[in-house]
Amino acid sequence: MDSQSNHSDFGVSGLPPSNVCLQSELENQLGMFQELSYAYFAVPRNRVVAPLIVSNYPSPWLNTYKQARSHLIDPIIHYGLKSCAPFSWSAALQAVSCDQSRELFRRSSEHRICSGTTFVLHDPCGVFSSLSLCNGGQQADFDRLLADRQGQIQMALIHFHSWLMSLRTVDELFSTLANGPLSAREMAVLKWVKMGKSYRETGLICAISERTVKFHMSNIAAKLQVCNAKQAVYEAQRQGLL
Repeated sequence: MDSQSNHSDFGVSGLPPSNVCLQSELENQLGMFQELSYAYFAVPRNRVVAPLIVSNYPSPWLNTYKQARSHLIDPIIHYGLKSCAPFSWSAALQAVSCDQSRELFRRSSEHRICSGTTFVLHDPCGVFSSLSLCNGGQQADFDRLLADRQGQIQMALIHFHSWLMSLRTVDELFSTLANGPLSAREMAVLKWVKMGKSYRETGLICAISERTVKFHMSNIAAKLQVCNAKQAVYEAQRQGLL
């Protein structure tokens, strides 16, 4: 199926295209690689929005991943945001320092999503996208195949992403979350923590108790799905909140 045949199925202008049509177009671009397990991921770097995911991973895992906003602690996404070249998942896992990220990957392994390669793209609109291909067979054969066809796979990502971005605006493709992740008070606390203030100093500045500061930081870490204050500052900066 070529890309032109999909256009009539995208529904009312301004609404996101259906996932079925996106999957069809992505598989069209992947060609011989469509038989592998794949996941396309895209999100604006500086906005709090729901990411766009097009994948043939098992539905139970995809649903759980989306509902829990697991991309915020996904080691593959975190590594990809700092990369400009394809990388193996083993390289990303070596950089993991968060127990939540390790646990996420352990749970994905239960669905045979445990070994793969990810290709990345940082577009001029500030949208980060990635294309992950997951290995279900012999690791050596998989690595050899992807090494030989890196250029082809990278171009598949570029063509699919460019085609997708031509269909809708960024606002139409990425729905803003109904509730912002952090309250005004939480943002104030996080700002002072980012500046190196202790919890006691932050409490004095914000006219609240040190215990309340700790309470807010616990909520902040939970909302951003990270493990501690340092990671909360990093994640808030990555999302453009600070």
